[in-house]
Amino acid sequence: MPNRPRTSLLTTEKHGLSVLATPYGEIDLLTAPVFNAQLAPLTDCTEPDVLVDLRQVTFIDGTGIAVLVIARNAAAARDGRLRLICTHPITLWILHHPGLGLGFDVLKDLPAAD
Repeated sequence: MPNRPRTSLLTTEKHGLSVLATPYGEIDLLTAPVFNAQLAPLTDCTEPDVLVDLRQVTFIDGTGIAVLVIARNAAAARDGRLRLICTHPITLWILHHPGLGLGFDVLKDLPAAD
């Protein structure tokens, strides 16, 4: 039996008008392709509204951040948005680092369903 990837989407569910995606574990060079394959279909519609809850992610590297940038740009290209929920201090530092200029919409908690 093959080893289970170290990251996966635990759930993908509706949250009001948004789709809530909850990955867990590590998002790095090894697991980013799986994460990308799971995230990409969520932005492949008209005006996607995707919430990615990163609170169960224990590690994310530049490859994982790149997947999030690609998904955010795909959502924006379809007049939608991608927002992140994150409380991990190191991940927040990366997401808000002024030198990177990522410009993610980062929330501390799951917003109320619209």
